[in-house]
Amino acid sequence: MKVTLFGATGRTGRPLIDEGRKRDMEVTVFARSSSTFHDPDVRVIRGSLTDETLLREAISGSDAVLSALGPTALRHPSDLPITTATEAILSAMKQENVRRLIAISTGTAVDPEDGFDSKIRIPALLIKLAMPSAYRDIIGLASSIRASGLDWTMVRVGFLKDGPAAQRLNIGVYGHTKHSMTVLREDVAKFMFDQIQSRDFIRQAPGISSL
Repeated sequence: MKVTLFGATGRTGRPLIDEGRKRDMEVTVFARSSSTFHDPDVRVIRGSLTDETLLREAISGSDAVLSALGPTALRHPSDLPITTATEAILSAMKQENVRRLIAISTGTAVDPEDGFDSKIRIPALLIKLAMPSAYRDIIGLASSIRASGLDWTMVRVGFLKDGPAAQRLNIGVYGHTKHSMTVLREDVAKFMFDQIQSRDFIRQAPGISSL
C-alpha cells in the first residue's frame, strides 16, 4: 500500500513514518520547502502546502492520506494556514480520486455526539481565550474535513507525549468514554494506520487516549 503523510516533519512524524515502514508501506512525506527533513527510506516532496501541482504529485496513487497538521505555536497566524492547507489537500485528493483521509484533531473541535467532559472542555475554553487564532484554525480544519464528502476519520487527541505504545487505548467520543488527558505518539501512529482499511470510524471523530 501507498500512503502520503502531511505534518510528518513534526514530533508525531517519526512514529508515523516508522509505523508505515513496519507495515511495509510505500511512504511519501510532504515537507515544506524550508524544512530540513531528510530520510532516505521515504519519498519526499517539498513545496508549499497550497501548491496544487505538488500536492497532486504527492497524493497520486496513494491508498490513503494521513495528516498530522495542526497549530504548534502560541503565536499562531491569524489567516488560518492549517485550514487553508487542509482545503488544498482535500481538493488534490478529490482530483486524484483518493478518498481515505485520517487526520489528527483535538477535543477542541467538538463532535455532535460528544457529551460533557471537563477534562476536555476546560482546556478547549483556555485555548479559545488564550490562543484565538489557533482555536479558529482547529475549528476550521475540522469543518473543512467534515464538509469534504471524503471517507475521513478525525483522530482527536489530548496532550501528546513520547514513550512506548500502550497495550490498550481508550477510544470513543468525549463525555461517553472515559478518557485520560494524554496519549502516546506511538499509539496515535498505530491507531491512524489501523484506520486505513477499517470502516469502524468512517466519517467519525473518536477521541483516543492512553490508559
